[in-house]
Amino acid sequence: MVSPIELLSMSASEQVVLRTLTQRPRLTISEMAAYTGLPASELDKVVGGLVQSERLVEQLQDGKRVFSTRFQFKRRAVRNMPALIQSFLDQTPDNFLSQTPLTAGLEPSALTRLWQMSRRRTLMPNEVLAWQGNRLPQIGVIQTGLLARTRLRGQKVINKDGYLRRSEWVGLVEAFSQSPVNATYTAGTETTLLLWDVADFFSFVQQQPGLAHAISRHFSQKLQDCERASQHGAGKLWAVEGARPGAGASAFAATLARIAQQNAGDPHTPRTLFWAAADDLEARSQSTRSAGLASLPEDGVICADGLAWSGPGADGVDRLNLLPQGDYPIQVQLDMLLADLLKRYEYIVCDTGRAAAAGEWLLRLRGQAHTLITVTDDAQGAEESARHWNNLQPYALPTQKKVLALNRARSGSAAVDPRFHLVIPADDTLTTPWDADLQAAFAQALQEVYRRLSLNHALAIFVPSTIDVSQQTDNTQQVQQALSFLGSIFGGATSSNAEGVWRSEESGLVTEQVTIVRTFVSAKALESHLDTVIDFASGLKRDMKQEAVAISIDNQLILV
Repeated sequence: MVSPIELLSMSASEQVVLRTLTQRPRLTISEMAAYTGLPASELDKVVGGLVQSERLVEQLQDGKRVFSTRFQFKRRAVRNMPALIQSFLDQTPDNFLSQTPLTAGLEPSALTRLWQMSRRRTLMPNEVLAWQGNRLPQIGVIQTGLLARTRLRGQKVINKDGYLRRSEWVGLVEAFSQSPVNATYTAGTETTLLLWDVADFFSFVQQQPGLAHAISRHFSQKLQDCERASQHGAGKLWAVEGARPGAGASAFAATLARIAQQNAGDPHTPRTLFWAAADDLEARSQSTRSAGLASLPEDGVICADGLAWSGPGADGVDRLNLLPQGDYPIQVQLDMLLADLLKRYEYIVCDTGRAAAAGEWLLRLRGQAHTLITVTDDAQGAEESARHWNNLQPYALPTQKKVLALNRARSGSAAVDPRFHLVIPADDTLTTPWDADLQAAFAQALQEVYRRLSLNHALAIFVPSTIDVSQQTDNTQQVQQALSFLGSIFGGATSSNAEGVWRSEESGLVTEQVTIVRTFVSAKALESHLDTVIDFASGLKRDMKQEAVAISIDNQLILV
């Protein structure tokens, strides 16, 4: 907040701008020109100086560049937080840096020095940190909140490129490459960053070889992610294998492919590929027949490139059978094929046959899967599957998810080994995979499997149990609103009660109830609708007269 003495030291134009924005916040340059009578060219310079000195807030709101005065206030303690994350709110910057992956390897004395070099800055919602095309004079890391990456294309076209969250860096790549930022960074919620001048940060890195090495690894990973995205597209590869003969892996894979296509949006556009990729001839022929393809000849030769295609069936699923043919090494053939398929399909579901039947190409295929599902009908087979996964480790992606499914489980049987991630009930009505009724018990169970595999981000809203400061209330209506809101956008949500704590200046640590409304979402849905979730949380905060409401994204707390 500007003091009276500071106001007297300002130019007449600066005083006019501050008085105008105090009375009428969120004005554009042209609107300020209409109210003040000052030329827009002069206003642009005056406002730019006030923004740089952090006396004004520059925001990107509904596609408009607007300005407001910055008022400083002392926030009272945020309430209704689960006890397990209360320590998160009290975390000091030096502790935060010791838990940030890039700086976690620094010695305590170096961490202290880095923290002392930093400047802490808090952004209001929609406040602009950097405009695309500008060079950032600082390097920052997000301590709390959410930073949106926005591409401005034309005067009215805005594309959200995603969000940066806690422990993620901004300006690091641009500083080392000496290039301007290619997106506009704005605060999605109230956001706090630690900032360093570029020259000071470079000087510190030169004295810390460990940090320099960590930054190199960070850049290398970003480069690999970019190359994989450009070469392989955004499709997901799910590999299904049977731990033993007759475990039901083919039925599992075929039904999962049909469900994925059913949820793809347009049923007439093939977005899912079923890949009959069993390694041994007997299993491959069985999988191929069930997929609606002609039986394979004994010599395994179908066409020169080793691919046999069948157009989409009535369910809209494309089918593919692969025989590894060609002069290139196996890993090269597989990479070329995946690069093409992952650009064309949203989901590729592979039936890879028996786990024990594994030539090199099949081991590599299983290793390249984003998710590997091992199916067994042996309730005692968890240990054997764990050993099998250890053997696959040299081929597996570092980020691969492994899922162990117990198939044909009978009700009333002994307790299931907790190492099984999925338990699929027995279904005596199941005949062949492609004739199975998607309303049958087996298919209904796989509907939930599909949801868990495709919706791999967790989102939660914390609903308070009080109105204003201390008035207890029945929050059933607000909980139902949150359930309905998340359910309508993401297809479902659940609620659970938890114990929350908040810090009162008069009473110390106070305990009360809070309701957590959770859902699971895909990455695409999260980026598309996160702004809407923040708006809902903001409305909840106003209606319940709270200082802040918390949301959680992948167990990372964000205050709204």
